Amino acid sequence: MKPLLILSLVSLIAFNHCENVPVIGEKKKPATLKKFNESVLFVCFIGRFMGYSENRIIDNKDGTITLAEVIIRGTDYCLLPLGKTESINVRYYIKKCIQGQVYRSAQNDCKGTGSAANYYSAQKLQACPTNDNACDDSIGKQSKTLSPARASCINDKTAGLNWDNEYSFSVGKEYNLSKYLANRADELPVSGTDYYWDSGFGAGNIYSGGVGAQSKDTSNYVMCFKKG
Repeated sequence: MKPLLILSLVSLIAFNHCENVPVIGEKKKPATLKKFNESVLFVCFIGRFMGYSENRIIDNKDGTITLAEVIIRGTDYCLLPLGKTESINVRYYIKKCIQGQVYRSAQNDCKGTGSAANYYSAQKLQACPTNDNACDDSIGKQSKTLSPARASCINDKTAGLNWDNEYSFSVGKEYNLSKYLANRADELPVSGTDYYWDSGFGAGNIYSGGVGAQSKDTSNYVMCFKKG
């Protein structure tokens, strides 16, 4: 049973308990009010320590998006320090615009150059100019300097963050990222045939979450990420 449901049931029981207290004349009202206040305080106290979590995609309106786990404690009708609070655990930052696009801060979109016909100048880059080990680093991933795809993120300083193209597509599934991106299909390539490089020479489809190996000299889109 979810914490909010439990808290709601406790609230209902507490309220009904107070409502059913016999009231004889005006003199009994202060005692009833006191019991009610005590019941509400008890509910608020329990709710403050029965936190629950939910996944959120947060548009930071600075050219970045956050995939976060939000811990929620308390309820709206309780006053601080027993009131509702939220703490955010960032799992990933995502650069809102894919490589080649230009962010427009006033409109909070990625339509600063190009047109809808070319997804506003979205670029496809190779993981390596040649389909061999020339762009591998010491652990078999794309080199931060030799791989055109990975280097484009490493050298990107959007919002003052240090970007990379390391990303777990399973996390995207967990957050239903494909649905969020599909709502931006007018500016992002998110069809079943649009692939994005990750740092390990795999190409992932953000819409489906599938990942598969491709020739390193294949050109794919690049989306930049930063672990929280």
